[in-house]
Amino acid sequence: MAIVGKKFPSVSIDAMSDMGDDLKINVFEEAVNKNSKVLLFWYPKDFTFVCPTELHAFQAALPEFEQRNTIVIGASCDTNEVHFAWLNTPKDNGGIEGVTYPILADTHRQLSGILDILDQEVNYDEEGNE
Repeated sequence: MAIVGKKFPSVSIDAMSDMGDDLKINVFEEAVNKNSKVLLFWYPKDFTFVCPTELHAFQAALPEFEQRNTIVIGASCDTNEVHFAWLNTPKDNGGIEGVTYPILADTHRQLSGILDILDQEVNYDEEGNE
């Protein structure tokens, strides 16, 4: 994962909004078009034990990021459908209901592959299972 000092890849990835809209997001173009910084974070998988607390923490800090002209985008290799189900699951049931920033669905490992952030020792299928 040696991208420090290099141009971020310009690739459009499927994404899900909190309203259930299927989107295509190009992280690089989002930053350029909005003249802003981007905080792009990856998490392992939807419906896992620790991840919802982290996603809710980013949501709670969203006003601070916006004040600093920073767009927040989450990402995993789950599908948009799984993201949508998780976005509609209440927080007290392990969901991320209330999260409003977009979540990339890098199902085909386009961006994660370019960034070389996947564990190369593990062979993942389309659903992100080992």
